[in-house]
Amino acid sequence: MDVNPPAAAAAAASVHDLVVISAGGFGRSLVNTCHGDPDNGVVWRVTGYLDNRPALAAKAGLPILGDPMTYQARDGQSFMCALGDPGQRRRFAAPLLAQGATFMNLCTGLFPADGLRMGVGCFFEPPVRIGVDVTLGDFVVIQSTSVIGYEVVIGSYVTVGAFVFIGGGAQIGEDVVIHPHATILPKVSIGAGAVVGAGSVVMADVPPGVTVLGNPAKIFRFK
Repeated sequence: MDVNPPAAAAAAASVHDLVVISAGGFGRSLVNTCHGDPDNGVVWRVTGYLDNRPALAAKAGLPILGDPMTYQARDGQSFMCALGDPGQRRRFAAPLLAQGATFMNLCTGLFPADGLRMGVGCFFEPPVRIGVDVTLGDFVVIQSTSVIGYEVVIGSYVTVGAFVFIGGGAQIGEDVVIHPHATILPKVSIGAGAVVGAGSVVMADVPPGVTVLGNPAKIFRFK
């Protein structure tokens, strides 16, 4: 559910509009998740997308309200960024952040423990389990059936794919992509901008900006 603000505190307030950046498959999936959230239609309601691809309008199901690079945020609107690539999330969120726009956290299906701290614009695709004293930066995306251990730190704009396990005390740098079914062992550090391949088992620290694959995961160099 939306953690900004709690539903009880907002019950008497007017319902604000939620606008989703990207009308692609991920964006439409996010909207589908919204429909199952108890705050949908009570605290907020999804009113449309921001996208610069007019061809998507026919299957979007909601109106495309404009281009995220030029759209002017309005009072009573909040936003979510439905883009899997960290660089794309940074690019398309930046113009709205510069305007002071509000980005919502969507926590439907999240099973958190005590001490969870997170930034703005985070999305958890249900179900996700998170251990005690976890810290998340801004615009973190964690997909279905992933498990995050205790005292894990995940930097801003990280994408965690489905069925990922991140062990206790692991440190994940900004802009990291962890593909589905990967395992990060406890206390391992993943450097900023690194990519962890699908099904990889990461047993040792990963330098920034590299791609690792395999079990045990090793640096993959593109030829």
